[in-house]
Amino acid sequence: MKKLYTTLFAAFFAAALNAAPVVLVMDMQKAHMNYYKAKEAQQQLQASAQATKDELGKMDVKRQAFIKDLKAVEEKLQNKALTDDAKKKIVEEAQPKMAELRQLEQNMQQMSQSTQQRLNQNAQQIGMQHRKEIMDVVNKVAAAKKADFVLEKNAIYFSKPSADITDEVIAEINKNAPADVPALPAKK
Repeated sequence: MKKLYTTLFAAFFAAALNAAPVVLVMDMQKAHMNYYKAKEAQQQLQASAQATKDELGKMDVKRQAFIKDLKAVEEKLQNKALTDDAKKKIVEEAQPKMAELRQLEQNMQQMSQSTQQRLNQNAQQIGMQHRKEIMDVVNKVAAAKKADFVLEKNAIYFSKPSADITDEVIAEINKNAPADVPALPAKK
């Protein structure tokens, strides 16, 4: 009896070893690009970037006015009839405007850089969160299909179309999308 159990266990173990693993493929980039939350986040980031661009535009209008005023001062200085004292007085009067222009340009540069840095950081954090949410769905789909492995589609040379679960994952991650979020076009 013991010998029979040992033989059955050995046969079962050998059969299990010979069973072909279930390998699926997934295009993470396509899933992320078609995730409704990714589209919403992208729209929010673009709105924030546009708000900064608008603010910089207003600041640039002021900057252009300062430049125009300083060009007028420069033209006054070209007048050969002015004495050195008069020229010196004009330059002294222009100094505060020049300082204000430099400060404004510095503020514009800092605003642009800090906004770009903040948007990049937010995009990275949001992207990581979305990839985690997508991976949770990939794991769920893989478990339902009793998969042994899920590989990145873009990292392999060939796979059968039936092994690709990308569209299934996209449908699953978007099943709770609000009605007002337009469908994203499928990117291949």
